[in-house]
Formats: sequence, structure tokens, C-alpha cells
Amino acid sequence: MPTNGNSSQIRSNGVEAQPLEAFELYRFFHSGDGETAALRGVSLRLRAGEFVALMGPSGSGKSTLLACLAGLDEPDGGHVEVMGLRLSRRPEAVRAALRARHIGILMQSGNLFEHLTVEAHMRFQMSLSRQSSQRTIDHLLEVMGLGGQRRARPSQLSGGEAARAGLAVALSSNPRVLLADEPTAEVDAATETDILNHLVERCRAGVAVLIATHSMALASYADRLLGIQDGRLTHV
Repeated sequence: MPTNGNSSQIRSNGVEAQPLEAFELYRFFHSGDGETAALRGVSLRLRAGEFVALMGPSGSGKSTLLACLAGLDEPDGGHVEVMGLRLSRRPEAVRAALRARHIGILMQSGNLFEHLTVEAHMRFQMSLSRQSSQRTIDHLLEVMGLGGQRRARPSQLSGGEAARAGLAVALSSNPRVLLADEPTAEVDAATETDILNHLVERCRAGVAVLIATHSMALASYADRLLGIQDGRLTHV
């Protein structure tokens, strides 16, 4: 797929950096005397214009991986780079600035603030990357089937509407990388198709897209499938 022409970081060895790369990520969680390895040496690379689906059962490490890739959680080993810039183990202000500039994020929960309407969320996200476009807002609300909910607050949305609103917010600042956890959950087939077609358009404009999903319909749109099981990538 063609890229959008934006310049990329160049590594010291002269190789162009990819939008997102992870190197040997490990993540451990502790409960009492027990330890759970949520990620076990995960490495991956997202290329510009690539649509990747991440599939695996509940508890396999999908959400933990997305959180580490987004810099919302810190890996215990390994590191993440976005546009050739190190994201892991940087001050939170640095990670937040890199996210705002380069990454759109949709997690399974906690994407929206109750005191903001859907449209206000989008405006706020755009302001973080110093952007402003009413046309972009209107287009995304139409694609996500949320034209009538632009002034709604999260408590006034259904679960599916909240997920679509979170995706609209994630895309509103035109990120170079989109990381989304089950973005088409709780939507009907027609809306799922509209969302997937829009994600394909974003890829054609050079965005790197990684979606964690159980949806075979979504997986069928992907350029590449990744499986994850017990914190390890099982196939590429």
C-alpha cells in the first residue's frame, strides 16, 4: 500500500525506521507469591500502510501487548520504538508526547472521560497533536455511525457506541500508528464493514494498523495475521 509521504526517522546505521517496533518484550504480573508471564520475548514490526490482525484467546497477552506498544504500560524487559524513537522507560511526559504525535489508541475500557461529549473528546485529542478539522470530525462520526451522538457523554452511549466513539477519538489526530483492542465488538455487520473499509483507507494513506480481535471478518481484511498464545507470538 502506498505511504502518505510523511518523513520518517533514519537510524544511525542509515536504515529507515518503521512506524512501530518491539524488541523482546517481557511483562510479568505478581499476585502474592505467584508470578504470571504475560509477555515472553515478543518482537514485532509494523510497516507503514500495513493492516495486521492480532488473534488469540482471552488471557493470551493481547491487551498487555497493546498497552506496552502504546507506552501505557512498561515492559519488564525489552523496549518499544515509535517512528525510530524509544518509547519504553522514558518519562511519562515524553511518552505522552510521542503518543499524541504518532499513536492512536483504543483499549477495551477507559477510553473516554465522562465530562466530555464525543465531539469534545475528538477536539481534545486533536489539540494534543496541534490539529483542528471540523471536516475530519464530521467524517469520522459518519463512518462510525455516531452522527446523532456527537453531543452525548459516555454514560449515554451503549457499549458498541462507546467503542466506536473511542475509535473515532483514536483516529481524529491522523496518527501514524493505530493500536485497537476489539474495535468492532458489539456492532452490526454493516457498521463493522464501514469501520473496516475506513481502516483500509487509513492504511492506503500510510497508517500502520494493529488490531487485537476475535472477529474473522476483521481478520479477513488484514495483510498479515499474528497469533499470540501464553504471551508468545505463535505465527507471523
